[in-house]
Amino acid sequence: MGTPLTGSTVASTYTGLLKTADNASVTSTLKSISDGGGNDSALQISTTAVNVDGNFTVATNKVTVDSATGNTAVAGTLTVTGATSLSSLSTSGNATVGGNLGITGTVTFSGGITVPGTLSVTGASTLTGAVGMGSTLNVSGLSTLASASITGAATVGTTLGVTGLSTLGSLTVTGASTLDSLGVTNAATVGGTLGVTGNTTLSGDLAVNGNTTIGNTSGDSLTVTAGTVAINNLPSKTTPVDADTVLLRDSAASNALKTAAVSTLSVVKFTYSEDIVKTSTAGQVSAITSGTGTAIQQSGNTNDWTYTWTPKTVGNKALIRISIPAQLTNDGYLYAGIVKSPYAAADVLGVGSCYGGNASPVNVGAEAVFTSTASSHTFKIWITVGSSQNVTIAANPNPSYFGQTGTTFQAKVHFELIEYT
Repeated sequence: MGTPLTGSTVASTYTGLLKTADNASVTSTLKSISDGGGNDSALQISTTAVNVDGNFTVATNKVTVDSATGNTAVAGTLTVTGATSLSSLSTSGNATVGGNLGITGTVTFSGGITVPGTLSVTGASTLTGAVGMGSTLNVSGLSTLASASITGAATVGTTLGVTGLSTLGSLTVTGASTLDSLGVTNAATVGGTLGVTGNTTLSGDLAVNGNTTIGNTSGDSLTVTAGTVAINNLPSKTTPVDADTVLLRDSAASNALKTAAVSTLSVVKFTYSEDIVKTSTAGQVSAITSGTGTAIQQSGNTNDWTYTWTPKTVGNKALIRISIPAQLTNDGYLYAGIVKSPYAAADVLGVGSCYGGNASPVNVGAEAVFTSTASSHTFKIWITVGSSQNVTIAANPNPSYFGQTGTTFQAKVHFELIEYT
């Protein structure tokens, strides 16, 4: 409560009285209100207006207006029942607009925006914070979203630019769209052209009903890490020709996908050959009873010579060839055969023969085609003669049968296996 003037003289109290600055009546022109001592206050009045020439407050902090910047702070609720036009609006908390909100200038939102109904934007809009749309978003002009989360329908009539992370519950695009980077965790339907110039990550399913082109230069790459890749509805060709191509993974190029002509698939997939080498002046002498097969042994080794074939794929075939230089003690026929385990007479795959004279060099060979039925097969080379006698395998006496001198030349028993499909 103020101090009353009761009992006071004018001379002692007139300086505390308020009046117009010129001591004249109030007119249509603003005048400062001053005290009796001639000191002007921040309040100015006229018959039509009131002005505060300084900061303005209500109840200390309930409403404050900064005279230098015009910034206004309202501690309570601001209720607007009529049309409101804002050239710039910044809200740090929740904002509720019961009627129309018309914005002719820039609007900056530093917090989240929740629109339970329809948000219609007819001009250019730039949203630098997260935008959550619970219902329909209609954009008829240019719009740029730094981050958008839309759980309802979104219709874009012109250009929609998204520069940050965006979550779309359902996106329908009827026109051309260009995306630098797109992450989609839900359904996405594109009715027109979708152009992607940057990285795109799809964590959900991608369904394409029309033509699809991935990459436009030889340097582009497509990486598929899915465990199962299915290409359905491809037409088939009953009789492929050599000019046709097939798709394969190149093991020499980090398993990159490449094509190969059908004509190249008939080449040998795996070859193996081994020479059984005997000394140049002394072969392996075997005493053979007529009609009895004897497995060739390695020089200096008492074990029968064997070869175990592990096919690349069960069902593949092998072409097996043997070539054996020899010398008979007596005139007669020398036979050579290829036999598989368990090495019974019924297991001989291929037989070759030749006729040799006493102490004359001969070369006997044989070959067989064998189809694998297991993960491995073991083979031996057998020899026999038409009449009982000694036979020297890999014989190369001095002088050499092969036109060589010295001890550097070696006669060889040759075994070769070629696998193919």
